[in-house]
Amino acid sequence: MKSKILFAVIVLNLVISGILLFKYQELKNSNRNDSNDIITARAIIIVDSLGVERAIIGAHLPDPTFHGYRVPRGGSVSGLMLYDSEGQERGGYVTDDVYGNIFLTLDSKVSQQALFISEPQGGATMQVWGRNNNKISIGAYEDTIDIDLKLNGRQIKLNRNE
Repeated sequence: MKSKILFAVIVLNLVISGILLFKYQELKNSNRNDSNDIITARAIIIVDSLGVERAIIGAHLPDPTFHGYRVPRGGSVSGLMLYDSEGQERGGYVTDDVYGNIFLTLDSKVSQQALFISEPQGGATMQVWGRNNNKISIGAYEDTIDIDLKLNGRQIKLNRNE
C-alpha cells in the first residue's frame, strides 16, 4: 500500500513539475513588454553632489555657460554635453540641427581646443588649437584634402613632392 501511495505521489509530482515547466517556457517565449525598459525624455541632466550640472543629454541642448552666463551657440545642437565642476561647458558629442554635422569638441575654460567634425555628405575635419595662435587643421573631402598649420599665428608651408 505504501508503495502505491509513493508511486502516486511521484507521478503527481512529475505531472505538476511538467505543467510548471511548460508554463515557464510559454511565459519566457511570449512577447515581452519592453516599454518599462525604455525612457523617453527631452533631456537628462546629471548633477554632482553640490547640484552643479555636469552632463546633459538632450534634444535640444541649452546654450553654453561661460563664466556663469549663457552665451548664444549660434544654432541648436542635440546630444551629450559635458561640464566642469563650475558648470562651464567643456566639450560634447553632438549633432547640428542646421547642417546635420556631427561634432566631438574638447574645450578649455576659455576656448575650444579640439574639434572633430563629420559632414552628412561625407568629409571630415579635425582642428586642434594651442596657445599663441597655434593651430593644426586636417580635412578630407570628396575632391580634395586640406592641411593647415599655424605656429604663433604664422602659416607653415608644406612642401609636396609627387
